[in-house]
Amino acid sequence: MWQKEAQDKFGVETIESDVMKAALDDWVNIYQGKPPWVDPNDNDIESFNFAKKLCNETARLTTLALGITVEGYARAEWINGFMESYIARMKNEECEKACAFGYIILKPNGNGIDYVMPWDFCPTHAEDGKVDGGIFFDHYHEPGDKWYYTRLEWQRFENVSEDVRIYRITNKTYKATGTNGIGQECSKSETVWSNLQEDAAYQNIEQPLFSIFKMPLSNNIDMSSPLGVSIFSNAQKELKSLDIAWTRLEDEIFDSQKITFLGDMLIDEPGKPIRSRFAPGGAVDKQGKALPRHVRILPGSTEGDEYHEVNPAMQTADRLSGIDHFLNLVGVKCGYSTGQFVLNGRTGHVTATQVEADDRETIQYIKQIRDSFQAATDGLIYALDKYADIYSLAPVGVYEVNYDFGDITYNWEEDRARHWQYVTLGKYPLWLYYVKFEGMSEEDAKAVAAEAKTENEPEEEGLEGAYK
Repeated sequence: MWQKEAQDKFGVETIESDVMKAALDDWVNIYQGKPPWVDPNDNDIESFNFAKKLCNETARLTTLALGITVEGYARAEWINGFMESYIARMKNEECEKACAFGYIILKPNGNGIDYVMPWDFCPTHAEDGKVDGGIFFDHYHEPGDKWYYTRLEWQRFENVSEDVRIYRITNKTYKATGTNGIGQECSKSETVWSNLQEDAAYQNIEQPLFSIFKMPLSNNIDMSSPLGVSIFSNAQKELKSLDIAWTRLEDEIFDSQKITFLGDMLIDEPGKPIRSRFAPGGAVDKQGKALPRHVRILPGSTEGDEYHEVNPAMQTADRLSGIDHFLNLVGVKCGYSTGQFVLNGRTGHVTATQVEADDRETIQYIKQIRDSFQAATDGLIYALDKYADIYSLAPVGVYEVNYDFGDITYNWEEDRARHWQYVTLGKYPLWLYYVKFEGMSEEDAKAVAAEAKTENEPEEEGLEGAYK
């Protein structure tokens, strides 16, 4: 609805197909634990939302020990000021959402960075498979105010002549009495966006002033689309099977309690009530005492003295094996190594070398996502740099961006043993070992190392002692 209205206001068409919009709706519902195969009015299949765990783990590995530093002069310091909060947002939230929805948009706003979800963005142009134009939606509503405000911001390149190309940003504001549409156009002075220019054009812009972090996966939903796809887009059938397997195991555990069937003659006098709302199972014996909840009554029988026990057989091992099968299949279809997602993981001591050999697909997959993340961050930093130029937010200057990602094959115990070996061979400072593996401050570590050195050195004998 928002996209259709935005297109009409600017007289432009989106490049996002209906099939991509439908797929995005499915991905959002699956991520929220409301997949299309679960009927809210029927508990036959429940969602255990493994898609959320899958996206969370992918984001965790992608941003593991993430570090981004921008080096240079005053311009670099200004850009670097955004990186701490950017890293925190990408670690905690935004990278996971990009994994779930296929992509997110990173856009400077002058004071910080906006993290725009796909449903608040209408792509209008792409070149060489990269989106370089689109309409952004921004909404707000003050409690007690009857008006709901919406801002449409259209960013795009325009060719003024054969030799001149400009980057243009147009803002329009609207207000409505509800959330069923953007309503009527209103003056920016009525809104919190009164300081924004209605229309502005800039030269010497080579890249869009926003960046898209999308998953490095081929789009098989709409092969002509430049938009990304969810990391679980190719495993929805397996996610459904996993939910079924988990539901059946839960049902079996729930129904595994022993059941005892009793004829009504065994519990009470004929013609008297055999139920009590105070009894766990709803039944009482002839003395009026509550019977256990696993007792079921067979009323109206011929003799009334039946007694029968049912002990349901559990197939837990087979059920768990089935769950492991679908867990593994989901992981493999999403790009992970075999065995990455199983209930019974690796046991015993596993070295980093073993992990690297066993998890080659996982390592390569995460490396691809990290490359996409780095490219998106480069685009974001470029946009920040141009915003600083346009609004004179920081002095002009060159900068260099450095990225640091954690090693997903890292084994702490193995690293500690190796560094201790270096210490004993005299190849590594003892105080630095204390800092790295014992959590000491540099000052305390150096003091402890110096004391240890003093106590362990042999005392020198004086001349007098040498001739005794």
